[in-house]
Amino acid sequence: MDRHSAYSDLLMRHRSRVWALCWRYAGGDWERCRDLVQEVVSDLWEHFGSLRPGASQREERSWVTLNTRRTLNHLHRGRQPAYQPLTPDMAETIADSGSSEAEVVADLVASLAEPDSTIVRLRLEGYSAAEIAAHIGIGRDAVYQRLHRVIKRLRDLNRHE
Repeated sequence: MDRHSAYSDLLMRHRSRVWALCWRYAGGDWERCRDLVQEVVSDLWEHFGSLRPGASQREERSWVTLNTRRTLNHLHRGRQPAYQPLTPDMAETIADSGSSEAEVVADLVASLAEPDSTIVRLRLEGYSAAEIAAHIGIGRDAVYQRLHRVIKRLRDLNRHE
């Protein structure tokens, strides 16, 4: 498979991830999101040679996420990104993108502001509240509170669908 085909396949497998991250950084501005996706896709192409040939899908996803965030942070250097809350329409769009359930959950987690996205991701990976608290540098009770708030927001979204 040639480089262009391999890159196109990579983008097709991880397009929902790129769009979700760009949407968050665009603050809900559709035109800005499209511009960011174009920047990210261009930057991913430039760095495509750094992806290990034969990488697993998990390694690919990590590489895409890391490089997408790096590009977005570079574009927004000195500015705090405006986070767009997840709406039922956004969740439906992500679900309609043909992503697996695991990808949809990952995209939902990515749509959360920090440190909530890290807390949820670590909890889903099986870490205890105490381990998460030590990793992030907050109290164990704060971890529980943040998890509770995230779950409540997701339930509220589900009720409004």
